[in-house]
Amino acid sequence: MDNWDDLCDGLYDVVLVLRGLSVYEPKSIHYNVMWNISHPDEISFKEYESYDKLYIASEYWAEKIKPLVTVSTDSLIQCTDNKLFTPCYDEKYDTELLFVGNSRLVYRKILKDLLPTDYELRVYGTKWDGLIDEKYWVAEHIDNKDLYKAYSSTKVLLNDHWDDMREKGFISNRIFDAVACGTVVVTDHVRGIEDVFGDAVVYYDEPSQLDEKIAEALNKSSVDPSLVREHTFEARARKIVEDCNQYYDNLMKF
Repeated sequence: MDNWDDLCDGLYDVVLVLRGLSVYEPKSIHYNVMWNISHPDEISFKEYESYDKLYIASEYWAEKIKPLVTVSTDSLIQCTDNKLFTPCYDEKYDTELLFVGNSRLVYRKILKDLLPTDYELRVYGTKWDGLIDEKYWVAEHIDNKDLYKAYSSTKVLLNDHWDDMREKGFISNRIFDAVACGTVVVTDHVRGIEDVFGDAVVYYDEPSQLDEKIAEALNKSSVDPSLVREHTFEARARKIVEDCNQYYDNLMKF
């Protein structure tokens, strides 16, 4: 982000912004593309309108936004790196339940709904002291290069979403990564997730359902990694490049 305002970026034709929490101010010398991957409540219509092309990581929210902006808008849901996230069992990470994520200084939804539990649960992430029993908290960090091993070696991965992402249909990339590893996921119910994963991912709506849903997930031996075959960064990059090329092709006709 320190280089976002570097004048050297004038060398480039296209700027792609993966819009999460940080705001980028587009420059008129570029063809500016936003891929809104998270936190839709943080983005104003004015910011959307400052771009030339808009992708939104939610089918539902893209359809809601389209009639409200003049910018060309398409849905482009989250994805995984299927060259990095592949099935690979490692005894070091063998457990019934795994949660990977920082506390964000709040009691994360799925852990709040679950704990205490008799299941074997391992939590990796920062700032969990004082929020959960230390018997669950294993470490503050898993190296990204080892994350696929952790996902592959747990029987069930636990996942949750920010409220705005859940309500507006922004499916967590962690689910795509886990499924690429063949891992069963239990997650809070996010709008539209059935359309992507069917019954391969286990969803719950109320805390009272969670134990039953975890038992259901534990009865699944694994999921088919090919479910995310079309949901890869390579596929997403190909789509974005094709659209940019189409824009410049159309420009040359005038």
